[in-house]
Amino acid sequence: MLALRVIEHSSSPWASPVVLVPKATAPGATPELRFCVDYRGLNAVSKTDAHPIPRADELIDRLGAAKYLSTFDLTSGYWQIALTEGAKERSAFSTPDGHFHFNVMPFGMKNAPATFQRLVNQVLAGLDEFSAAYLDDIAVFSSTWEEHLQHLWRVLEALQKAGLTIKASKCQIGKGSVVYLGHQVGSGQVAPLQPKIDTILAWEPPKTQTEVRAFLGLTGYYRRFVKGYGTIVTPLTELTSKKQPKKVIWTEACQNAFDALKAAMCTAPVLKAPDYSTEFVVQTDASEHGIGAVLSQLNEEGLDQPVAFISRRLLPRERRRSAIEREAFAVVWALKKLRPYLFGTHFRVQTDHRPLRWLMQMRGENPKLLRWSISLQGMDFTVEHRPGTEHANADGLSSSWDPERRGWQPKDKNTRTEHRAEKRSTRIRSRLRKRRDAGSAAEKRRRRKRDRKTDARSRRNDAQHR
Repeated sequence: MLALRVIEHSSSPWASPVVLVPKATAPGATPELRFCVDYRGLNAVSKTDAHPIPRADELIDRLGAAKYLSTFDLTSGYWQIALTEGAKERSAFSTPDGHFHFNVMPFGMKNAPATFQRLVNQVLAGLDEFSAAYLDDIAVFSSTWEEHLQHLWRVLEALQKAGLTIKASKCQIGKGSVVYLGHQVGSGQVAPLQPKIDTILAWEPPKTQTEVRAFLGLTGYYRRFVKGYGTIVTPLTELTSKKQPKKVIWTEACQNAFDALKAAMCTAPVLKAPDYSTEFVVQTDASEHGIGAVLSQLNEEGLDQPVAFISRRLLPRERRRSAIEREAFAVVWALKKLRPYLFGTHFRVQTDHRPLRWLMQMRGENPKLLRWSISLQGMDFTVEHRPGTEHANADGLSSSWDPERRGWQPKDKNTRTEHRAEKRSTRIRSRLRKRRDAGSAAEKRRRRKRDRKTDARSRRNDAQHR
């Protein structure tokens, strides 16, 4: 960074701590460190820049009718903005090699998104009829190919005059349909990306009562929005009876109810179109096998209504993490996936893991948690605890990823070997635990027997003494 003049030596009275956190690397690979400046203290005393971030729904609506679209992504966007002398002082940090400050806007500062949006708006001023920008994501849209070529020339010329550079590998040029802000837009259509409902559509029929309860926990949370929910769900509810076997008997009526509920969960009025004037809520959860999240908003009646569902299976090495690390990873992964909806707005994160309320105040005790906490500095949110009894929607998504029940087998040979080793070690630990428990029970019986004999001997001695 010194060679690139991104930073320089400083005599500033300000100093934010530097944190070297390990990057996530493959097992056996050489560990790598990431250089991060922890600006949480500076952000806490900074005034908020109220420059508005554009509403994503308005930008998407403008693009939807276009026949030709192009999108650009600016390279290291924040580093293309020079800091004032006062801001340079406040960006200072200390290392064993000296005291430094940034010459360009660093990542992690509270007002960086608003500052960057103001710059892009100024660069594209007068080009609003055929261009749109959401932070570093710029789109150009036109009705004809000839117009599109002219519009591209004018936008690129404006970027060149401003001295901004774009990342060619992330550009989409002259397309009929492009992915922009989490939506597929173009040729008169605006559609949400399929992954936001794939989690529900890919849910396999349950094989055990535990799986049935997980599915019912998710669907039951939104039963207010499904007409006739009680009637539809009856065949599945009967499977959870104590009189029924733990390994369920799946009938045609169960399959019909299962398919009907999946279809209902992925269509209106259950799945809500995002309203960017209303606060978003992200509900996350992690189990031993997977993580899941629900993006939702409150409707006019004050009821929680989902916007998107996401989940994924945990890799074997991720399953070995502690409970708080899995729960924190679920939050970080969900916020990155849902970034087009959340960035630039204040939102709430709800979790059933109480310690995560202090996620953004993590220090150096746990490198993973510290790294994840710093990676979320640019987002404005609060973490709330939600009791597990009220968290059935996110809990159902995370619990659905049990590789043993879903019949999952890794395709990659190395991953498959790791999976088998994990299963084998789990079986061994289980057998050792049972032996230990059995030994402990036998020892307890022997101890009780000795105690009874001792008590009887004491009573006989007392009787003889009297």
